[in-house]
Amino acid sequence: MKRYLKSFLSDSRLPDASFDLRDFKDKDFRAPVRRHEIGVYIISATDGTKYTYPNGKRSPIIYIGMSEDLFRRLKDEHFTKGLKRLLDDSEWGLDKNWQLASRYQYMYYNGSHVDVFKRRGPQDAKNLESIILNRFYQTYRALPVGNGARSFGR
Repeated sequence: MKRYLKSFLSDSRLPDASFDLRDFKDKDFRAPVRRHEIGVYIISATDGTKYTYPNGKRSPIIYIGMSEDLFRRLKDEHFTKGLKRLLDDSEWGLDKNWQLASRYQYMYYNGSHVDVFKRRGPQDAKNLESIILNRFYQTYRALPVGNGARSFGR
């Protein structure tokens, strides 16, 4: 397991899939997630950037999220409605004072590697996300730089 994941998921399983969000720009890219697959994903910087957290520890993790449809969330929302806007025009929205979520700015400037943990059995993705975010918080004393709010498990 990657060191930055192992730092707070040491007893957890390996990711079920890993890729870069920018890969969706390639028309021949075959995503390792399909429609309606449920799970949690962790997006991290690929350029070596590590964000410093309140307790002085550093991590390349930008965002931790969950979805009831991983493909739709990662491709249609995070890539098409977020990151692709900046890839197509790095000044997107500035002239109209439109603001993209900060996570997309981090993904654009520092990379967008995705590690996916698919649901297994009856596992609830919202609860899994809550556990992973809590472990991240316990390790770094803050949420990842791109998360705006903490997750509440069901």
